[in-house]
Amino acid sequence: MDLTTKIERLAVDLRAIAEGRGPTAEDLEDAPLLLNWRGHLVPGLHLIGDVIGHPKLGTTDIITSQLYWLDPKRGTARTLSRYYRLG
Repeated sequence: MDLTTKIERLAVDLRAIAEGRGPTAEDLEDAPLLLNWRGHLVPGLHLIGDVIGHPKLGTTDIITSQLYWLDPKRGTARTLSRYYRLG
């Protein structure tokens, strides 16, 4: 997926979150699970942790793309590339 498409999808998701319509169960259905996560400045804020079910990386240690939204109480995050479920 090219950067323009990623940014357009991110904007749609952030708008839905701001309007109280997201993330939906469908948004999170295939979202990778990130365990032992914590913030990391690279520059920009990212998450690092152990991911399970990443569509490109499978199960491994990762640094996510830039973080744009985080809700630890709901156990979800949205980075430039995708939603994550937080464990």
